[in-house]
Amino acid sequence: MSETTSEFLQKSYKRYANGRSAQQAKKTLANAFKASSEKDAAREKMLFEGILDSVMKTPEGRRTLMTLSQFGYSFAFEKGNFGGFCDSTNKKIVINPSFSLEYMLQTAVHEGRHAIQFSLENPNAPSYEKMQVASLLRQRRAIEADAVAHEMAFVYQCKNVLPKVYESAKEQGLPMFHAYVNEMDKSHDERKAMQACFKAWYECDYYRNYYDKWHKDGVGHVCEYAKKAKNPDCFSKEYPVEDVLRMCCYKGKPYMSADFLNSGKPFSITPEDKKEIVFMLQDYADSVAGAKMDKSVLHMAERNKNGELIKPASLQEKPISFISTRLSQKGR
Repeated sequence: MSETTSEFLQKSYKRYANGRSAQQAKKTLANAFKASSEKDAAREKMLFEGILDSVMKTPEGRRTLMTLSQFGYSFAFEKGNFGGFCDSTNKKIVINPSFSLEYMLQTAVHEGRHAIQFSLENPNAPSYEKMQVASLLRQRRAIEADAVAHEMAFVYQCKNVLPKVYESAKEQGLPMFHAYVNEMDKSHDERKAMQACFKAWYECDYYRNYYDKWHKDGVGHVCEYAKKAKNPDCFSKEYPVEDVLRMCCYKGKPYMSADFLNSGKPFSITPEDKKEIVFMLQDYADSVAGAKMDKSVLHMAERNKNGELIKPASLQEKPISFISTRLSQKGR
């Protein structure tokens, strides 16, 4: 379903009259693009401007780009084992040009949404390495679910103006796409469709497991850094659920609830991941003077590899020694 890059560049795309503010936003974003090389600068700049023009053909895309233009981000193409990424620390968004043009448009909206999320973050929020692990998982899962919900809102609006984007997403068959489309077709209520899509993210084994592994590895990296630096403050702060909700908004207001994020699958972990994380956290706490053991994952519900809940969340603390001893016998 994808056009080639040359076809995209040769095609004369209609420029929608989005108003002076939208055109100024496009100019700001285009000027912030950094080419990978002088040789490819003209071609890459034309492609990036084409992406901006196309994304702005929908209300969701236009809102995303107009808001994003206020934050001073730079933009670039980069190949790798990712579709794209948002580096909020260095204010940089990268899109992988190896993917189809339809997917690049989705990526622009998705990563742009991440930049918007972090602009809404509580300035007093703990940094990544200071977050308790349960808080970290809750927050990072939620911002992915929200970014996908906005991405699917864009995709749905592409149905008539950019039908290849809609058809490409339909072929992927993700539960988030079907949840959004089914709710919109039924109720024509965007907020309900966003909610349905957000919830469906937690039912998508591939996305959920991919990001859980990513953050489990991240916990391991923080533990190793903290042990070498003798830093006793890692994994010491809760990231309040209210602060998570303020990052996940529809038309300026949170559209999900704290009850949802704190229960069931959204607040679950596999027993295997729980054991590995507990072992790493206790090893860190035992190795650094003044460090306290982060016990937050012990309170999370447990699910099996198929995503089915097998144990509810608990407020009761479990003995750490039993868990870490079993891990040391199995993994060492």
